[in-house]
Amino acid sequence: MAGVDAVSGNYIAGERTQIKNDSSKMGKDEFLKLLVTQLKYQDPLKPMDNKAFIAQTAQFSSLEQMNNMNKNLNKFLEMQQLSQVGGLVNKKVTVLDPDTGEEVTGTIEKIRMTDEGPKLVIAGKEYDSGSINEILG
Repeated sequence: MAGVDAVSGNYIAGERTQIKNDSSKMGKDEFLKLLVTQLKYQDPLKPMDNKAFIAQTAQFSSLEQMNNMNKNLNKFLEMQQLSQVGGLVNKKVTVLDPDTGEEVTGTIEKIRMTDEGPKLVIAGKEYDSGSINEILG
């Protein structure tokens, strides 16, 4: 069934269009666009209720604060992970090699931070910090 998308005003062709409601995908930009679209298409003779507008503005402010708090928490967790494994530099450990499934023993040369978390560098090869089976000293 063809129609017009009420939020964006885009023409939708075809039988049915499903829009996934994934709250993790709606960020501050999408929320602000939705609010501006609501204001743009509201009936001037029946404007948005002040209480509803204030509630939406408060939600936008809360979303922004939560995003900032989440970024700071992620930075804190990264630093905590780095400090936990940082003490392992120059220590001899046994790790599980994900490619071969065999245990590898060697000295940790350095720790490298990646998007997946801290990586241990042993003999020039990177291993996940969670792959440590044994710390030998």
